[in-house]
Amino acid sequence: MSDFIIQIEKLITAFGDAEYRYLLLEPLIFYGILIGVVMLGVGFFMKAPKLQFAALITIGISAFAHVPYKEARLSAAPRMEQVYKISSPARMKGFNENTQTWLETVWQFRLLVLLAAVTLMIGINRNRFGFGLGVATCLLGLLVAKNAMWLHYQDAIAYHPNLKKHEAPIDRQPRIQTPPAVTQSQWTPESVDTTRVAPAAAAPATMPLSTRPPSSAGSTFSRGRIPPPEVPIRPRARAVTPMAR
Repeated sequence: MSDFIIQIEKLITAFGDAEYRYLLLEPLIFYGILIGVVMLGVGFFMKAPKLQFAALITIGISAFAHVPYKEARLSAAPRMEQVYKISSPARMKGFNENTQTWLETVWQFRLLVLLAAVTLMIGINRNRFGFGLGVATCLLGLLVAKNAMWLHYQDAIAYHPNLKKHEAPIDRQPRIQTPPAVTQSQWTPESVDTTRVAPAAAAPATMPLSTRPPSSAGSTFSRGRIPPPEVPIRPRARAVTPMAR
């Protein structure tokens, strides 16, 4: 319970900081307008007056949040400039350009608040004029939400330079060069170099085993054949004449 109280106290203190306040309000603007536009479109198709009423209130409040957001952004700019003008001048230059663009688009948020308020007073389903105001509020809400998201993206680029290319060096995969494939049409028997292949010496089949050179047996064995065993030649017995008695 003590941690919860401490966090609430720190959040209340942070709300007093202009830099945190504008960071907190910036996504509320385009998210709130987008949610309101979706609710309004659903209310058109479902013909739900209460949903349309809630959608117009959501759009109006989200567009009106641009007023405190602009004041907080202008209040935080001098301190941010003192911090980043030496370490990162490019960030401060981009932030100042985005701030100027936010100031130039103030009329869009004011017009959206006015359209939402007039549509609420007249009513969408009362007549064609009210229905036309509702459609105009829906279309202008989409345009304003898109512009707000674009400016938010530009601020993100100023503080996150990697977003400019959306690619990190670790994501780059090395290219592996594969050798060209040899098709059947590219291979011909003439392309094979037969001069480097030495013909194997084969012993004649009619040569006796006793007179066959040892190299021929080795060549026969090297070709995967087992040579037959050599049969020794037995000496013939000489004819003996018996002596006379």
